[in-house]
Amino acid sequence: MKPALLVASLVLVGGSAVACGGGGASGAPTDASEKDFCEGYQSLFSDMSGMTEASDKEIITKIKDWGTAMQDTGTPEDISDDARAGFETTMSLIDDLDEDAKQADFEKLDDDLTKDETAQVDAFDTYTTDTCGSVMDNMEPPELPSSETPAPEESPTQ
Repeated sequence: MKPALLVASLVLVGGSAVACGGGGASGAPTDASEKDFCEGYQSLFSDMSGMTEASDKEIITKIKDWGTAMQDTGTPEDISDDARAGFETTMSLIDDLDEDAKQADFEKLDDDLTKDETAQVDAFDTYTTDTCGSVMDNMEPPELPSSETPAPEESPTQ
């Protein structure tokens, strides 16, 4: 899998780059518990942190499955109207995401976003961070190859 697509996917769902899509999440429940909402929301990030070798298609499938699960869970009652609209926009985009999407498709996601939609998505992002904490807190950083070089032997001093 291309690391750039994984990063783009996490940014997409994290709320920083989302475009308008059609329908889908407006019928999602509005009475989810915070625990269920946050566990569902953060599950994608923890699941994807181990997908460093996944294909683009596998990542898209994971995102779409997650979007379906989030729509089934819905949002807590205390979410603001703007944050709820941002949730609906995010979930609609995921619904509309083509199974063969590539990195270039992610890079264009915010091209058609209106000023109001941007504010709503930002409200959703703020709500998830305030309510569930930062998704980055629970992610394991990828292991990097070891570049350790042996320490030079000390020369005896006389």
